[in-house]
Amino acid sequence: MKKIQTKIQQLFAHIKPCCTSFAQKAAIAREAAYRFHYTVGAYVIRLARRSWRRFCAWSAPARRRVKLFWHRTVLRRVRRVKRGWNGIRAAFPVAARELAAATKERKLAVFPCLWQLFLRGVRRYREELNAVWRLAGPVAGVLALVVTLAAWSGTEFCLELTYRGASLGYIDSATVYNSAAGLATNRVVNVDNSFSVEASPKLTIAIKGARETLSDSELCDEILRTAGDSIAEAVGLYVDGKFIASMESKTELNAVLDGLKRKDANYDQNDTTLRAEFVQKVETVEGLFPASSVKGASAMEDALTAEAVVMKTYAVQAGDTLSTIAVRNNMTTSELRAMNPAFANTDIVRVGDELIVQKPQTLLQVKIIKTIQYTEKIDYKTVYKNNTSKPVTWSVVKTYGREGSQDIVAEITYIDGAETGRKIVSKTVTKQPVDKVVERGTQPVSGPDGSQVVVGDGVSKGKMSWPVPICSNMSRGWKAGHYALDIANGPVTVRNKPACAADGGKVTFAGWNGAYGYCVKIQHANGLATLYAHLNSIKVVNGQTVSRNQVIGLIGSTGRSTGPHLHFEVLKNGSRVNPLYYVTPGKIYY
Repeated sequence: MKKIQTKIQQLFAHIKPCCTSFAQKAAIAREAAYRFHYTVGAYVIRLARRSWRRFCAWSAPARRRVKLFWHRTVLRRVRRVKRGWNGIRAAFPVAARELAAATKERKLAVFPCLWQLFLRGVRRYREELNAVWRLAGPVAGVLALVVTLAAWSGTEFCLELTYRGASLGYIDSATVYNSAAGLATNRVVNVDNSFSVEASPKLTIAIKGARETLSDSELCDEILRTAGDSIAEAVGLYVDGKFIASMESKTELNAVLDGLKRKDANYDQNDTTLRAEFVQKVETVEGLFPASSVKGASAMEDALTAEAVVMKTYAVQAGDTLSTIAVRNNMTTSELRAMNPAFANTDIVRVGDELIVQKPQTLLQVKIIKTIQYTEKIDYKTVYKNNTSKPVTWSVVKTYGREGSQDIVAEITYIDGAETGRKIVSKTVTKQPVDKVVERGTQPVSGPDGSQVVVGDGVSKGKMSWPVPICSNMSRGWKAGHYALDIANGPVTVRNKPACAADGGKVTFAGWNGAYGYCVKIQHANGLATLYAHLNSIKVVNGQTVSRNQVIGLIGSTGRSTGPHLHFEVLKNGSRVNPLYYVTPGKIYY
C-alpha cells in the first residue's frame, strides 16, 4: 500500500501549478487517471501471481499425499478388480466344460461341481474380492443407511393398549386414553364404588400400518366392557347434563317421557293449539351403563316426578309491600303475583298474610306452550300545534284520535298453570290509528301565588305516586268519618313543602273551598280523581293539564285544620275510596 501511495503522489506532482486553462487541467487529469489505473492494475496482477505461487508451494505436500493416496489405494484396487474380472471371464469357458463333463456322468453332480468351482474362485481371487469389498462395502453401508432412514421416516406409529391384562386395541396417543377414562368415569354412577378406571395402563409402541385406532368414545366402551356383568347395554337419561338413570329400551324411555307430558294438568291432547315440552334440557344416550343404574318404567317415572324444590311461604311483616317481598326473595313482582293469584290486581298486603315465594317443583318440569290469536289496540299519538295568541291553559281538540288495531299471533308458556313467558310470533295491522291533533296556547299565565303556570302532559299512567315526597308518615288515615289520608308528622315539618300530583290529568278545581282551605282537584283517566286540601298556596289554575309528580302547591294549614298537613283524597266515579288502594307510602313512580 505504501508503494501505491508513493506512485499516486508522483503522478499528481506532474500537475503544474501554472496550468490555468480548463483544457490543460482536464488533459493532465486524464493522464493522471490513466497512469493511476494502470499502476494499480499492474500491481494487483503481480500480487495475484505471487499469492498463487505461494499457495501452490504451501499446498504441494497435501496435493502429493492426495495423489499418492489415489494411486496407491483407489487406482491400484480398481486395477486389481479389473484383472480379477478379466480372469473370471477367462475362467467361465473352463468352468462350463467341467460342468458339462460332470453332467455326462451324473446329472445331480452339477451341484457339487458348482460348489467346488465357487470355492476355487474364492481362493484364487481372494485379494480381488477383498478389494471389491473395501470399495463397495462403505458405499453399500451408506445406501443401506439412507434407505433405512427413508423407510422409518414415513412410518406411522401407534400405541397398543393393554388394560387389566387384556389388549383393548390401538390408540394414537396417551391423551386418547385419558379422555376415554374421563368419559367412562362420568358415564358411570358409581354408587357402590364397584367400578374404577386404571390410572396407568400398559402402553406398547407398534407400527400402525393398516391397523385402525380407537377414538375416545370407542375406547370408553371397551373399558366399560371389561367390567363384566356390572355393566349393561342401556339408554341413559340426562337432565341439564346430569345423569339420572338408564333403561334397557329407548322406546320405553320415550314412552315414560311422553307420559309425563300428557299427565300435566294443563295439557289437553284434543287442543291443537297446545304442545308440551320440558323446561330442562333432556338428552338420551345409548351406551354401556352400570347395571345398578338400570330402572324400570315406574321407577324412572318416580325418579323424574320426585320433588327437587320444596314449597316456601313468606309471612308479611309490618312495612312490607309486594315489591319489597319480591326483591327480598330474588324475584320480580310479576312472578310473585303469578304465584299468588289473590294479589294479581292489588298491591295491598296485610301483616300476617302468607305469600308463596317458591312453588314445589319436580325434578323434570313440563311447560305448556299455547298458540293464541287476539286483536290488540294500537294507541294513537297526540300531536300539538301552538297558538301564540292564546294562554297556555287554553287548548282545543282539532282532530279526535282514533285507535288502530292489529291481529297478534303469540305463543304463551305456562308452568304449573302460571304464565311465565309470551313470544309474539306475528303482527298484522288491520286498522291504522289516527293521530289526535290538539291546538294549545303559548301565552304565559300566572298562578294564584303569582308564579308562572307550567303545563304538563296530562297523561294518566295508571299508577299513582305518593303525593308528598318529603314525608311518608300519616297523622290520620282512612276511617269512618275521615275518608282521606292526612300526611304529616314526619322527621321534618311539611309546612311550605311541595304537594305533587299523584298522576297526570286535568285540574278541575283550584282555589278556596271552605273547610278544605286552598284546594286542588285533578281528574284522571278511568273515572279516578284526586283532591289535595289545606294548601298554603296553589301553583296551578283551573283547566290546566299536569303531569305525574308535578308540583301543584305548597302544604299549609288553611281552612279547618289543626296544623300543617296534606289532606289527600281519591275518588272513583265521584265516590271517595281508600287512597291506600292506589298509593303506597313513600312509593314514587317516575
